[in-house]
Amino acid sequence: MLWTEKYRPNKIGEIVGQEHFVMDATSWIEDKNMPNVLLFGNAGTGKTAAGIALAKCILGDNFKDNFVEVNASDDRRLEVVRTTIKNIAQSGTIGDVPFRICLLDELGGMTIDAQSALKRLMERYANNIRFIITCNDRSKIIHPLQSRCANYHFKPLSNEVILEVIKGMLQAEDITIFSDDELVGFIYELDGDLRRAITEIQAAKSSGFSLSRQIESSHQEYNEILIEILNKNPNKALADLHKIIYEGRSVKQICLGLHNAVIASDGLDNTTKYKLLRTVGESEYRSTTMTPKVLLSWMVGQLI
Repeated sequence: MLWTEKYRPNKIGEIVGQEHFVMDATSWIEDKNMPNVLLFGNAGTGKTAAGIALAKCILGDNFKDNFVEVNASDDRRLEVVRTTIKNIAQSGTIGDVPFRICLLDELGGMTIDAQSALKRLMERYANNIRFIITCNDRSKIIHPLQSRCANYHFKPLSNEVILEVIKGMLQAEDITIFSDDELVGFIYELDGDLRRAITEIQAAKSSGFSLSRQIESSHQEYNEILIEILNKNPNKALADLHKIIYEGRSVKQICLGLHNAVIASDGLDNTTKYKLLRTVGESEYRSTTMTPKVLLSWMVGQLI
């Protein structure tokens, strides 16, 4: 079982590093009421986990019957709001709960028309449903939708917070093979991304690698993809990028990995480096408006 699922918070009090949200959410749970909520911030900071934990605490034993999660990055069209999400909003509650809860994950890429339709659903079915919206970049959410939600910025987690979480996890798994110095050096590389920290440590434990070797292995992945791109081998490059996506890494993380691989490459002239970096940077910018597979195909095409 993936540790990111095994150790996902089930209670609001288990959420770390986002005290401003936890304080308000605790009050909502006591009142059995909540506003529509917009959670925004970098990948790996706990937005989706926090949304699910909030829903579990408010819905209690009736959680499974009254909670729906929709990944908005999978289908960004207006039609998905008019059909799928509207049907969810219209459905009645099951059991003794005040309303249904719908988690709309990664909404930033949804079209403006679709977001406008969602705003109207929020108003029309306010007595029946609450929405929890997550996105990386709040500027991709239309202002009328932002204004109808309580907005919370999920900041990157400090290295100290990540270290505390990882130590607790390793203790629960009875794993003692990683030293404190090794953990500190490893966490420094992650830029506040707890999800990646958990994923990489589980991979290191399974492979028998040291954490430094695990990080080096991750760097090597991107170096090899860069070589495939430079050798004009798009099919192999795309296959390797898709494999990384399936492992749970975001497009933003992939862009950072490729960025670092380009910077570290000694065999590239400055003109080639700048061209590659410009495309990687534009790909990260586009990551909120394109589905991951389509974006990766576009990026490889531009790089080659």
